[in-house]
Amino acid sequence: MPVDLEQLNAEQRAGATQLQGPLLVLAGAGTGKTRVITYRIARLIETGVPPERILAVTFTNKAAGELRRRIDELAPGSGALVWAHTFHAFACRLLRQHHEALGLPRQFTIYDQSDQKKLVAEAMKELRLDQQANKAGMYVSIISRAKDDLLDAGSYAIYAAQAVDASRQQAARVYGVYQKKLEQAGALDFGDLLLKLCLLLKENAEVRERWQQHFLHVLVDEYQDTNHAQYVITKTLAAKHRNLCVVGDDDQSVYSWRGANIRNILEFERDFKDARVVTLEQNYRSTPPILEAAHKVIRNNKTRKPKQLWTRQQGGETIRVQELPNEMEEASWVVRMIEAQLARGRQLREFSIFYRTNAQSRSFEEALRRAGLPYRIVGAMRFYERKEIKDALCYARALLNPADSASLERIVNVPARGIGQTSLERLRGFALACGLTLNEAFRRQQRIPGLTPACRRRVTELLSLLDALREELPRLSASAALARILEGSGLWAQLESETETDPEAAGRLANLQELLNAVKEYEDKAKLSGQALDLGSYLEAVSLQSDLDSYDSAQAGVTLMTVHLAKGLEFPVVFLTGLEEGLFPIASGNARAEDLEEERRLCYVGITRARELLYMTHAATRRIFGQVYANLPSRFILESQLAREGWGASPNAAARALPRFAAGAERVGSFRSGQRVRHPSFGLGRVADVSGCGEALKVTVRFDDGRVTKLLARYAPLESA
Repeated sequence: MPVDLEQLNAEQRAGATQLQGPLLVLAGAGTGKTRVITYRIARLIETGVPPERILAVTFTNKAAGELRRRIDELAPGSGALVWAHTFHAFACRLLRQHHEALGLPRQFTIYDQSDQKKLVAEAMKELRLDQQANKAGMYVSIISRAKDDLLDAGSYAIYAAQAVDASRQQAARVYGVYQKKLEQAGALDFGDLLLKLCLLLKENAEVRERWQQHFLHVLVDEYQDTNHAQYVITKTLAAKHRNLCVVGDDDQSVYSWRGANIRNILEFERDFKDARVVTLEQNYRSTPPILEAAHKVIRNNKTRKPKQLWTRQQGGETIRVQELPNEMEEASWVVRMIEAQLARGRQLREFSIFYRTNAQSRSFEEALRRAGLPYRIVGAMRFYERKEIKDALCYARALLNPADSASLERIVNVPARGIGQTSLERLRGFALACGLTLNEAFRRQQRIPGLTPACRRRVTELLSLLDALREELPRLSASAALARILEGSGLWAQLESETETDPEAAGRLANLQELLNAVKEYEDKAKLSGQALDLGSYLEAVSLQSDLDSYDSAQAGVTLMTVHLAKGLEFPVVFLTGLEEGLFPIASGNARAEDLEEERRLCYVGITRARELLYMTHAATRRIFGQVYANLPSRFILESQLAREGWGASPNAAARALPRFAAGAERVGSFRSGQRVRHPSFGLGRVADVSGCGEALKVTVRFDDGRVTKLLARYAPLESA
């Protein structure tokens, strides 16, 4: 059957049929970008392009799976053949195929963030930085951002050596030791997947030319969220045929803190002089009032491509803006609104509550529990991060990659084997001194002084167990291999024996059963697409999962999530909460212009998730770190020009209130050290220090009469002198 392009509007059709050369599709929220991508791929296949020579990159595994499904509907049998992956899954596929060229083991382990923090902590201990153990997360972020910018440990050390900031040089030392430990473990972190692929494509001409020749067409979704490494991969792979289609929306670029660079989409036409641009503005999701509010907010950004969403829908409910006394009253009010809508026939899964920071979820959770309303938090502890699940998977990782010391160390005493901490320290110290993996140190235990005979016997028993299981794995399917690990390791038996004394043991057993179910389901899906799934493939799929991949829209319950995680989703009813200066936008008092623009884009994302009803709330006071602070409403409420409860129903009343609030917001963020100021009671003075941020911004002033006073900026009647 030919692809029916009549299902598309004129702009969507242009994006789906302009098949040759570089193309930028600027796709506003809810304008059908996935439809354009799938129809474009189907059209390529219809014109004779083999599906296996098309690369389509998305940002979540769920989106990649949905893309394959929709391609199959338009071009039956092609979905599994198209290379539809996330950047990290695509990189992993190529690195496994060319592992020898990079000196990597075929079964390299992929370390998640918790593994990274543990390894960084070990590196810090080795560098005698134990007293800074609480900074491990910070170093993980620094290393991850460096890799996104294609700075390996050596390059970062050169950069840090030129920096004035000594902490950069310390970070470089941690990075160097951390990276050596990763290599010794035969492991890669997420940043390595992209960095190593860039290195492979740059330095290996044969590999580069092979894949440049292979991919006739490259498509990238959510292009506004690409970082430098992803940008380089995209340009390199598309360099030969130049059939590159990127789809995205600069107004939804909200991940700069994760390395994303909005300039990649804004400067696409500079990179490709002959690029064509298609702009999708017809929205199929939201009502006119929602789109109007979104536009009034986002038009205040200067760094953006001009566009305005519109819809053929008529009418629509007025957006409600509500001020509450504090965060607990805010949560109670939101729950009352949900209960009122439930009484009118809506279902729990139709509601979502968005907030700027994870800490804000607590008050909503408590209010929902009091009301007896089920809820689920997206981005909370993932299934695969639970202790018993991680234990089982670390057994599998240690079996497949004997060099993976982190996984082996985790399972040494799971179940308890009596290998004490002192003995483990001796084993670890021997490994470090001799440049060995922990597995190798275990096998040379006779050369390590100070180990008791009982400890040596238990280490030998553990090695025998692992060797026996390792020998069995190649003959078993993924699910059978995992079942054998749970049985052979004693994990299952241990939890069964604890069910009589520990009320939580039964839940942990159920989780392990659910893990087996998940592997079996994954296995069955792989068989349907003609693929064989071994245990290593399953571990890879698990390690590449994102928070959103586990989200199920059909599940009953109110959804709670940060606004960042909401991107790509939609709900009939949305509560956009905590809209206060200093919270949303966050740290508004000290923010740079580009940071405020990103916060505004984040607000735009939140608004455009709503299909039918949108509530925007803010609290007059909020408790932060134990202190209660008074808050100005967010500038985004003011920019949307919506009537606020308490201002009256007329938008004109809100407009009359604008100058007063805008002036207050301007005053909070306008002080700087050295500035001359005037106070009506204290007279003239000079700003000595500015601390805190947003509504907690404090100004220390040294007045001309000698007194030094610290003032809360939002209340201080200070004027520039």
